[in-house]
Amino acid sequence: MQDNNTKDNNTNNERNLSEVFEELKKARNSSVQNQNTKSKKSDLSNIQKPRKKTKNIKIEEVKKPKEKKLKQKIPKQKIPKQKIPKQKTPKQKILKQKTPKQKILKPKTPKSKMPKMKKVKNHAFSGALRYKFDTLRSDKKKFRQFIILSIVYLVIIIALVIFIVSYISNKNKYVNPYGDFNTYEKNTNPFNISQILIDNTNTTKTKEKTYRDKEIPYSTKYVENNSLPKDEKVVKQPGVMGLERINIIRTYEGEDLIDESTSSIDILSAPVEEIVEVGTSDFLTNYNVHLGDVMYVISTVSLMDAINNGTEICKITRYMDVILLEVAGDWCKVSFDGQEGYVPASSLTSQSTTPGIVSQNKVQRIMSKLNFNMALNVKSGLTLDDYKRILSNESRDVNKVIQDNAEAFYNAEQKYNVNGILLVAMAIHESGWGTSAISLDKKNLFGYGAYDNDAYNSAYTFNTYAEGIDLVAKVLAKAYLNPAGMTMADGDTTTGRYYSSPTLTGINTRYSTDPNWCTKVFSYMTYFYDKL
Repeated sequence: MQDNNTKDNNTNNERNLSEVFEELKKARNSSVQNQNTKSKKSDLSNIQKPRKKTKNIKIEEVKKPKEKKLKQKIPKQKIPKQKIPKQKTPKQKILKQKTPKQKILKPKTPKSKMPKMKKVKNHAFSGALRYKFDTLRSDKKKFRQFIILSIVYLVIIIALVIFIVSYISNKNKYVNPYGDFNTYEKNTNPFNISQILIDNTNTTKTKEKTYRDKEIPYSTKYVENNSLPKDEKVVKQPGVMGLERINIIRTYEGEDLIDESTSSIDILSAPVEEIVEVGTSDFLTNYNVHLGDVMYVISTVSLMDAINNGTEICKITRYMDVILLEVAGDWCKVSFDGQEGYVPASSLTSQSTTPGIVSQNKVQRIMSKLNFNMALNVKSGLTLDDYKRILSNESRDVNKVIQDNAEAFYNAEQKYNVNGILLVAMAIHESGWGTSAISLDKKNLFGYGAYDNDAYNSAYTFNTYAEGIDLVAKVLAKAYLNPAGMTMADGDTTTGRYYSSPTLTGINTRYSTDPNWCTKVFSYMTYFYDKL
């Protein structure tokens, strides 16, 4: 059936196109001869109707690829026929002769042909639809897919319809939550809106912007420190309060404050954290000491340059004092006479745990300075009580001259920076414990000014023993123990006239003609030092 339809359509296309071209020629000839408008209208109608047929033919050609080739050939025939100028002159002549033929063309209107074209078109559409349906049925897989898709679309459409109907029905069923307004009672006390407006307009509200400064408390941080006694607290960094400014908006109605609110808070100064160190050392707690305090050695010990297997720096004798620098477990780092090292923690004690250790340390310090070549232009370190104690109860001091002048020896030491035990030893050696004629008659314990050829007459005479002790101490400091140019405690200046060294040997070279003088004096000094 498809082949028969295509053949009929091709023959109709050829016949209709030829008729269309003839009608176009007649229309052009009629326009040249200026015929009446009635004939023109009929010609144009005759021309337009066949065009519609061509359009119908084109629709069918789009569906069938074979008819497209014909469409491409037909326009090639139209273009050369319209552009040939030679056909214009014969057309005019033919039209003049064939004027009555135009009347014959009127009954040949395509009205009778239109039903045929519609039938062809409907026939072609139904044929195409039937063809597609037949092909679908022939392919069972595609036919099943088509049936499934149709069912799915149908279900979707039914669901949409149900949803729309239920939505509309639920919307119409809206119930007023407040019930029927007709059941409410009439308001017996309605608001007087006009009065409310009058009252509100009469009130005057003002706003005030102010601020209030407030301190911000600081936080405290605790840090453990093994260099402090256990549980002892030391403020390492003091805390500082911060300051914040609270911006406030106050609302007044007339003169009455009705509202106060905070708009913002500005930090003027941030608080500074306080850092507190908390001690954890049991050693410092037991001996009630801190780093930097003085401790004492309870037995002779070696000062080592390292813990455990160190090298010995020096010996520290019993009762000597050291400065505590660090606690390192069973060892302590100390400083002794400018030298730093480590000693066992068990060899140390403190004044709080051993009260008598201080006086013992003082004696030990004095004794540690005693040697034949010791410097004598410094104080001995003895107190007045020490002088009175070691100079008393001496059987050889028959006249109690040495004992009674203990304070004079102490004062001379403090005034001229001369070792007072040196003065005591010289006085005993020169006066025979205060029994010589010069000491008894002239109050001169040192035989000062005496010469060997006439010692008694050449010796100085003093009013008191203390006067002679003071003069000899000054002479030693000014001429024997210090170089020239030094200022003395009383304002005088040293001459260094007999200065050799601030030792017994240095004094002996100019002070006495006896070469063993220094040895004899040192023996008395040792005797009194041992009495400490």
